[in-house]
Amino acid sequence: PLFKSRHDSFLKSQENLTDHCLSMIDRIEGKEVLEIGCGNGVQSCYITETYKPSKMTGVDLNPYSIEIAKSEKSRRNITNIQFFVDDAQKMRFIEDKSQDIIINIESAFHYPDKSAFLREIQRVLKPGGHFLIADLITLNKKAFSLREKWKKVQHLNHWNIERYNIEIQNAGLKILQTDDITEAVVKGFRSYPLWFRQMKKKGFLNDYVFKLFYTIILHWYIFLLTKRREYVVFQGIKDS
Repeated sequence: PLFKSRHDSFLKSQENLTDHCLSMIDRIEGKEVLEIGCGNGVQSCYITETYKPSKMTGVDLNPYSIEIAKSEKSRRNITNIQFFVDDAQKMRFIEDKSQDIIINIESAFHYPDKSAFLREIQRVLKPGGHFLIADLITLNKKAFSLREKWKKVQHLNHWNIERYNIEIQNAGLKILQTDDITEAVVKGFRSYPLWFRQMKKKGFLNDYVFKLFYTIILHWYIFLLTKRREYVVFQGIKDS
């Protein structure tokens, strides 16, 4: 969630994040857009309805997420969008030099081989095409070995900003701008009491357990984003 107003719902706060990221790209209307790590497809559908690309494609490694995404596409009656189960590090369904814009929001920190992911972006982008990656960056220059082992168990792969800059360049891509949105995301998370008030009531015990669990999780996210991580958006181009 990205904070814009203290009255924003959780869904609106998530749309704020999408809108802010896409504001870094000059034009989306009429373009072919690929979202890598599309999850349940809600963001791809929102982009299609709001920004009017000529064609939208979403890929995700989780078959269950793609099943939900296809259902959401049908529910909204969107015709110019397609979803595939695919691996961000080696995409089978996306052809070389086929995409005008590639979007990857809050997914790359799960990829074991992010260098391969960046090479895939370079492969499928058209010359002059734009990419946008919003990712959680570690503030540590070097992680402790025990923490690294735990992160691998949790399927987490956080790079620091220096490595990101080097690896993007090594992949044959060029960064045009970066944006640290950590403060706005933390402020968004701190709006959770409003979200709880807006939540449908399901019974005292159910609501209590739900709120307790998510309060712990949200405070953990806030701790990480204020002590160990940054939320950074990279926007760049594949040179012609």
